[in-house]
Amino acid sequence: MKTSGNSNGNIGVTSGSPCLPDPAREALAAYHARFGVAGTSDPVTVVWASGRINLIGEHTDYNQGWVLPVAVDRVVALAGQPIHGPKTFLYSTHHNEIASFFSDPWSLTDRRPGRLRFFARYVRAVLAQLVGIPGAARTPPFRAAIAGNVPVGGGMSSSAALEVAAATFAAALGGPALEPMATAQLCQRAEQAGVGVEVGIMDQAASCLGRPGSALLLDCRSLAYEYVPVNLPGIALAAFDTGVPRTLGASGYNDRTYECGEAVAWLTDAMRADEPERTVSALRDITADDLARYGATLPRTLLRRVRHVVSENARVGEAVAALRAGDAARLGELLYASHASLRDDYEVSCPELDAAVEIASRVEGVVGARLMGAGFGGSALMLVREEAVDALRARLAWEYRAATGRSGALHICHVAGGPQTVTMPPA
Repeated sequence: MKTSGNSNGNIGVTSGSPCLPDPAREALAAYHARFGVAGTSDPVTVVWASGRINLIGEHTDYNQGWVLPVAVDRVVALAGQPIHGPKTFLYSTHHNEIASFFSDPWSLTDRRPGRLRFFARYVRAVLAQLVGIPGAARTPPFRAAIAGNVPVGGGMSSSAALEVAAATFAAALGGPALEPMATAQLCQRAEQAGVGVEVGIMDQAASCLGRPGSALLLDCRSLAYEYVPVNLPGIALAAFDTGVPRTLGASGYNDRTYECGEAVAWLTDAMRADEPERTVSALRDITADDLARYGATLPRTLLRRVRHVVSENARVGEAVAALRAGDAARLGELLYASHASLRDDYEVSCPELDAAVEIASRVEGVVGARLMGAGFGGSALMLVREEAVDALRARLAWEYRAATGRSGALHICHVAGGPQTVTMPPA
């Protein structure tokens, strides 16, 4: 694996009249409508960052294991300008609401964000991390509009896309400009400190380091990574939004991180007599042989959690081999196995996710499906042959509603790159 990339990674800067994705156009239009730019000659900065689909490797990142995400062409965009004054102002097209907060260093480092909506809390948390960099340039206060087509609460990491977009926007305004992995780490800290969710590094790394046509094989301990071509001709990458929103803070996500820490402590004690020199700092260090030998010492719930992490790490390696061989059928088998493990051992599925995966499995042309993201709602990943997309969409439209009483939405996604920055004339 290589441990670094191009110093500017996938961050492109252009000017003039580029081809903007729809959310960037929406953010730009909303900025003009809500804040206006009359009387100023300053350019408008537009940035966007991708959401992600994790092909496989779920709940392994905070256990220092391996993950295999792709950045996708669903993005969160910011458009705006620096301003004079003590506050930063944000308008969210999703919430149709303006939020503001004091953006001096003292205020940003106050851990009490007040009654800010989450879209503003994520941005504020990123700015707070940036002001904590010793000797770094300060990001000026600004006004910006936010738009996106990453489903909120849909398991495609709209939060990481917003964080990475905010960090990229701050750099474009003269704030600290970091390497892609350093940006990912900063955004991870922002979510942990500012929102209170002990997320791993995967979502932010995928958004920062995404490359068109490739998945990112990331070692979440060393942060070494390599790109694996996604070469599956005739296969579409689909995300089915179950319509069950979830926020990580309100889900059992933090409970699972705690349980994994407890399992590490139990296994360390169990192994001490036989292997006194052995160091276990995360479930990544546990092998299938260890589980067979010491698993009986674990409480039943912790045994299931460990079994998922150990088997999921192994599935990541098998999925890489399947991608390199262009073996869509094998990759699909691994997705189904991952879903079963997440459902039964890690217990992060829900009836709607299970129904979506079960319906998809009965559609000819679907090669694999599983819940993706943290679970507890959100979306299911489906690999489907292109000629079967319409049939899958139709079956989900009526069978999913009949099974759950909910309406879902199938999104076809394409593998995309990292964050982009564009400067536009003020009018």
